[in-house]
Amino acid sequence: MREKTLREQSIDELYYNEHKTKNDFIKNSVLMIFIIAISIFVTAEKGFGIFTFLPLFCCYSILSCYIRLKNIREEIKSRLLHLKE
Repeated sequence: MREKTLREQSIDELYYNEHKTKNDFIKNSVLMIFIIAISIFVTAEKGFGIFTFLPLFCCYSILSCYIRLKNIREEIKSRLLHLKE
């Protein structure tokens, strides 16, 4: 089953997806901070290695959540502006 596009979703679905995506973004950000702290610690102790560049490999999830959240908020804003007119 494919997910509906943002234009096909109702305003309630958009608000639910915004809340869910915001929570995912916060969880991913906390996880990324933890990974960065481990990377800094390991790099300071043992020098450069794979753990030095680990945050670069993990940043995709944060960027995708951020872009999705931005798109959802723009869709909600456009619908609300449309209702005001």
